[in-house]
Amino acid sequence: MIPFPLCASKEEPMSTDMAAVLKSAIAAEEMAHDFYRRLAGVLTQADTKETFRYLAKEELEHKQFLESCLTPAGCKLMGQPRDVHLSELLETPVIRLDMSPKEALVVAMKQEETSHQFYQALAALQPAGEIRSFLEKMARMELAHKEKLEYLYNNTAFPEVW
Repeated sequence: MIPFPLCASKEEPMSTDMAAVLKSAIAAEEMAHDFYRRLAGVLTQADTKETFRYLAKEELEHKQFLESCLTPAGCKLMGQPRDVHLSELLETPVIRLDMSPKEALVVAMKQEETSHQFYQALAALQPAGEIRSFLEKMARMELAHKEKLEYLYNNTAFPEVW
């Protein structure tokens, strides 16, 4: 487990800038949750609906993680993600009501890829310090989400090879 030393301790309160960054990240996770939840609500294929319900639940867990960063106890990150760049090799499918689970995973991978790039770009704009460090950790967290989805895709999207 990699410590994620963000906390609003009594000794060193979190800066208002850092709190604002965390709140923006929380809002982004809420938007991702809403995106997946709404898709799950309109899709016609049962397996694809379930895939998007799972992804919506994951985004809520990400939000809860970020909210824990605002507490005195702080928050912790697990492991170091690897980027196998599978998402970059695939084209984003058109979102349709009858999407397959395979297509749903590609949409989700692309979403996480975009989030990873977003946090990387934001981090690059910041001077060294608390906010830059946090944004770099957020980029790694989004990369971990992408890695998980690429693993799911790689191991479930091609049942013909089982």
